[in-house]
Amino acid sequence: MAYEAEAREILEHVGGAENVQDLTHCVTRLRFVLRDEEKAETKELESLPYVLSIIQSGGQYQVVVGPAVGDYFAAVVALLPGKQPDDASADGAADATSDRRSLLDVVLRVVSGSFSPIIPLMAGSGMIKALLTLLTTIGWLSDSSSTYLVLSAAGNACFYFLPVFLGYTVSKQLGAEPFVGAAIGAALLEPNFTGLVGNENADFLGIGLQAVSYGSTVFPIFIAVLVYSQLERVLRRFVQKDLQYFVVPMVCLLVMVPITALVFGPFGNGIGAMVASGVAWLFQTSRFVAGFVLGAAYPWLTILGLHWGFTPITLQNLEMFGGDYIEGVAVCAVWAQIGVALGCVLRARTHSQVRDIALPTLVTGFFAGVTEPILYGLVTRYRRLMPIVAIAGGLGGAWSAVIGATMDSYVFHNIFSVAMLCYSPMPLFLVGILTSLISGALLTYFWGVSAGEKGDFEA
Repeated sequence: MAYEAEAREILEHVGGAENVQDLTHCVTRLRFVLRDEEKAETKELESLPYVLSIIQSGGQYQVVVGPAVGDYFAAVVALLPGKQPDDASADGAADATSDRRSLLDVVLRVVSGSFSPIIPLMAGSGMIKALLTLLTTIGWLSDSSSTYLVLSAAGNACFYFLPVFLGYTVSKQLGAEPFVGAAIGAALLEPNFTGLVGNENADFLGIGLQAVSYGSTVFPIFIAVLVYSQLERVLRRFVQKDLQYFVVPMVCLLVMVPITALVFGPFGNGIGAMVASGVAWLFQTSRFVAGFVLGAAYPWLTILGLHWGFTPITLQNLEMFGGDYIEGVAVCAVWAQIGVALGCVLRARTHSQVRDIALPTLVTGFFAGVTEPILYGLVTRYRRLMPIVAIAGGLGGAWSAVIGATMDSYVFHNIFSVAMLCYSPMPLFLVGILTSLISGALLTYFWGVSAGEKGDFEA
């Protein structure tokens, strides 16, 4: 096996396999939870040529080995008795130190851990979107051609089927069977179910059913899998082991898919509609306050998938007035996130965990306007970035609201939409997005790293 010799050396210097209570990994480091950290030989480990550094933080003994961490992880796990590579997730949430974290730490770790495996896919898909935007902008490809539609499917699949991917990763984070979680997400996108969207007479066992589109949503599947993970645990206690193989998945699907369709989806849509109505009221009351609040809150609405609640208002404004003031402000939140990623790239060292995540997400955000990898890969992972992205988005958003900035075409917010003059009034609009971009980058560079997180930026 590749890296077997290195894995044996690492295990020897962390006190042997019997001293390893748990093991996960992230982008560049092996994260050990040791029964006794005093047994670890830090100096010997640091002297190994393939070990970049050792970090002891948050109850973890972290061995930084660089981009080949996945290979090292598999080799080490193979040497741990009774443990297989799939037993631990990358940067998993449900590790042995969870009981020492606050509730917020656990929630953010579950969210971040659920999205971490998907971030490379999201970044790559976002770049396909950026490429298609470029090709259609310069006239090399028609957006009605079959070639465009095929390539668009390649770029959109990750985002449309996000509930399926999250059903898998969230289940894995919570210790439930991941393929059942994925099936719950898939059921909500299955043609028979999507065919009910818009059907006012739809019902389930006589209960009125408000079928909604779950493509690209986040909030409903997180809630559904949280409930599913608890249901699975209860069933495994009471269902005879010989029957668990098929009875547990069957009951979970029979219960969770209808409950999600009846409750979680409409609940999420209702919250989104309430948020959109509240923002519209704020704009009527005070543009400055509305712009700051929307610019600051938009990243968190995106994380929850509630930002889609603005879409009907945006489309209506574009049709009636030729421009939408909500997206004229929300664009600043996007550039604030890009600024945070830029600040991380400038602040982090080459081959560090943060730089390996920040650089591709920066490119994706800048060229494609797809900032979810920034949110889930950086902002939810490092606490100081949370207020920074809110402040930067709020500052630009307040300016844009005061000058009455609007988005004049339904576009993704990226460098191409700016170059195509899809906003007005120019150049005052540019002041708003530059304010968010620069403030996000500067605040991240000079204040975004706490003492306990420096290892992620310097390793």
